Amino acid sequence: MPSSLSSVHAASKDIVNPNQTYTYNKMVRDIKKLAKKYPSIIHYRTIGKSEYGKPIYAISLGTGNSTVFINGSHHAREWLTTNLNMYMLDQYAQYYLSNKKINGYDVKKILSQTTIWFVPMVNPDGVTLQQSGLKAFPKKDHAKLIKMNEGSKNFKRWKANGKGVDLNRQYDADWKHIKSNPGKPSWSLYKGKAPLTSKETKAIVAFLKKINPEMTVAYHTAGKILYWNFHQSKALYKRDLAYAKAIGKLTKYKLIYPGKNPSGGGFTDWFISKYKRPGFTLEIGTYPGNTNLKVSQFKQAWNENKFVGLYVAKHGYSLFKKH
Repeated sequence: MPSSLSSVHAASKDIVNPNQTYTYNKMVRDIKKLAKKYPSIIHYRTIGKSEYGKPIYAISLGTGNSTVFINGSHHAREWLTTNLNMYMLDQYAQYYLSNKKINGYDVKKILSQTTIWFVPMVNPDGVTLQQSGLKAFPKKDHAKLIKMNEGSKNFKRWKANGKGVDLNRQYDADWKHIKSNPGKPSWSLYKGKAPLTSKETKAIVAFLKKINPEMTVAYHTAGKILYWNFHQSKALYKRDLAYAKAIGKLTKYKLIYPGKNPSGGGFTDWFISKYKRPGFTLEIGTYPGNTNLKVSQFKQAWNENKFVGLYVAKHGYSLFKKH
């Protein structure tokens, strides 16, 4: 039995090359290629548009009635999480077809019980600005973008969406009490005028209402840590802690216990409080300072996370059966 998802038989060639600066356009191209190559198990749709009109893509993998949800790139500079989402999608599809077990997971069985939905790039405008700078945006908006970036034309630290709103402070979960809010559009931390004012977060919330997932994973960078806790009641706390410990064991990431007053507004905070189901934020990579992770960190991040989607899909199905 192969011990690694990278040892797929030679006939199946990867579509996704995660060892590169992975742009929005490359992602869209790969989504379409994957859907063409695996028409029985991969489908995609657009779930909304970004503030600058880029379609936000959701991709489904599997045929099961139970659903789980994985996402990446809420924050612009954290785009290596898109590489991870897309590579996971590619590798799992290859394993489904090869009918092999991996690390004890029967991929074909899991994906016939549970459909994994991915939104690999929640924030396409922010990612594009961080990777390509001002040239990717209309000239009339340059001055505004520079102002939100405190006068700098270097956008490598950028986290927000194209309008200077931090999408992971936009969800309706204790939004009023979010700490360290700059009060105006900025490259980082601005929570917006109200929850769910950004097109990107509106699209995610509406989409989750449709797919009703049992479990969610939001990928961020960096620090090799795992958030899982947001004001759960005692029984749910105990349940979610058990899942978090198992994911912590798979990834070797450290569980974070935020204490009594965590700052809210995040996707995972919202999902846990709204759906009363397990949600996890995994921060991949070693902190690189105020910039993106180097692509050279991908290999290790993949080795740490390659079973997370299968774990979540398998246990999502167990939760689904209890309804």
